[in-house]
Amino acid sequence: MKRKLIIVLFLTTLLLLGIIAIQAYWSFSAYKLNKEKFDGDINTAMQRALDSCKKDYFDSIRVVMIRRLSDTGTHIKIDTMRGVDTAHMPLHISITNKYTDPGNPYITSIPIYNFYLKKINHKATVPELLTEMSFYVPNLNDKLMMLLGMEDAINDLRRKQAFHSGTFELPKNYRQADSIKIEHYYRAELHKLHPKANFELRFSDKPIPATPADPHHVKELRYSETDQYAYKYHGFLFLQHNERNTLFVRAIFDRAQVGVLKEMLVALLLSGLLIVFTIFCFYYIIHTIIQQKKLTELKDDFINNMTHELKTPIATITVAIEGLQKYNALNDPEKTQRYLQTSRNELTRLNDLVGKVLNVAAFENKEVRLNKERVDIDELVNDLVASETLKTDKKVNVSYDNKGSIKYIEADKLHLRNVLANIIDNAIKYCDEPVDININLYKHNNNAVFSIKDNGIGIPTAHVKHIFDKFHRVPTGNVHNVKGTGLGLNYVKYIVQAHGGNVSVKSEPGAGSEFIITLPLKNG
Repeated sequence: MKRKLIIVLFLTTLLLLGIIAIQAYWSFSAYKLNKEKFDGDINTAMQRALDSCKKDYFDSIRVVMIRRLSDTGTHIKIDTMRGVDTAHMPLHISITNKYTDPGNPYITSIPIYNFYLKKINHKATVPELLTEMSFYVPNLNDKLMMLLGMEDAINDLRRKQAFHSGTFELPKNYRQADSIKIEHYYRAELHKLHPKANFELRFSDKPIPATPADPHHVKELRYSETDQYAYKYHGFLFLQHNERNTLFVRAIFDRAQVGVLKEMLVALLLSGLLIVFTIFCFYYIIHTIIQQKKLTELKDDFINNMTHELKTPIATITVAIEGLQKYNALNDPEKTQRYLQTSRNELTRLNDLVGKVLNVAAFENKEVRLNKERVDIDELVNDLVASETLKTDKKVNVSYDNKGSIKYIEADKLHLRNVLANIIDNAIKYCDEPVDININLYKHNNNAVFSIKDNGIGIPTAHVKHIFDKFHRVPTGNVHNVKGTGLGLNYVKYIVQAHGGNVSVKSEPGAGSEFIITLPLKNG
C-alpha cells in the first residue's frame, strides 16, 4: 500500500507540474502575441490621432476662409452667361475687394463648379462652395490664397508690419499648441485600443531616431515605441507646409509590459485559479487516499483489538462451563455460583462491546435520539465514581468538587453517564497505582463545565488531535496490556456534540491528561 501511494504521489506531482508548465507556456505565448498586437496598435492610434489633428486643421481653415470670403468688402460674381452650366464645363468667376481693381477680376474661370455644388449635402453659399473647391482645385486655391494674402499684406504695410501677420504668418507657439493637440487625440485613440497603457510623446524639429534594441532582447518585451511621424499643418497658407516647419513625433512606452499584462489580467487570474483548483483537486485526492490508507490501518487494528476483546470473555465463559461440567462443580453450590457469576460478568462485558459497535453504526445513520431530562448531577457523579472504583483492582482515589453549586443539568442521563464513565475508565486504565482522578464542575457563560484530570501516562502531542477519531488508539507497539476498541472517545465526542456542547483535552506525556466537557446549562 505504501509503495502504491508513493507511485500515485509521483504521478500526481508529475501531472501537476505538466499542467503548470503548459499554463505558463500558454501565458507567455499569449503575452508575446498581445505584445505584438500592442506594438501594431500604438502605430494605428498615432495615425488616427494625426488624421484627427489634420481634420481639425482643415476645418479651422474652412471657417476662416468662409468668414473672409463672406466679408462685406469682398465681392464674388459668377457669370453664367459665359459658361455652360454642366458638371464638367468651367464657369466665369470674379472676386474683388477694396484692394483690387474692380475692372480686373482676380479669378477668370473655374471648372466643374456644379460637380462640387452637388457634393455638398446642404444648400451651400458661394463662399462655402469656393472654400470646399479650393481644397481640390490647386489653381483656385492659389488664387484665393493670393487674394487673401494681398489683403493681409496691404493691411500690414499700413501698420509697417509687412508679411508678419494674417495669411503669411505662422501662429505663435504653434509647435506647443500642436503638441498638446496631438497628445490629446493620441491619448483618446489609444484608450480605445489599450486603456491601460502609459506613454510619453517626444517632439522634435529634427527626425527622432529609434531606440536601439537591447542586445539580450530584454528590452523588446518591456519596451515599445511607435514609428516616427511628421506633422506640418501649422500656418494658414499651404505653402507653409514644408520640411522646415515639420514637427516630428514618436510615442515611447517604457513599461509596455505593464499595460499588456493589465489587459491580460482576467485571463491570467483565470489561469491561476485553474492551477490553484487543480492543485486543490490533487491535494484532495491524495488526502482522501491517505485517509483511506489510515482508515484501512485503523480497521485492521480495530479487528485485531475486537477479536482479542471478544475472545477473552468467550474463553473465560468456556472455562467456567467446563469447570461446571468436568469438575463436579454443580455439587458445590459456592463454586457453582462463582462460575456462574464469572460467566455473567463476561457476558455483560461482551454485551458492552457489542453495544459500542452498534452505537457507532447508529451514530453514523443518525438513529440515536436523546431523551433529555433533569439530571441530579451530584447523584449521578457520586454513583458513577462508586461503580467505577469497584470494577478495578487498582488503588483509585477520586475527588469530586461541584464548585459551581450546579444542582441539575438537562441531558440524556444514560448517555451522560456513559460519557463520564468512558473518561474515568480510560483514566484508570492508563494510570499506574495509585490512581488520582480530580473531577471539578463549574459554571462558565451559562454552561456546565466538567474538568476530569488524572495522573496517567499522558498522550503524545502527535496523537492528541486524533484521539476522538473513530477506531483511533495511541500505538504502544506490540504491548497490549490495555485493551480497547478505539470507540469510547469517539462516542464521547458524538454524545457531547449532540447535547450542544464540546469536548477537548490537554495532555503531555508523563504528566497526565485533562478532559474538559462543556454542556449547555439550561436549568442549573
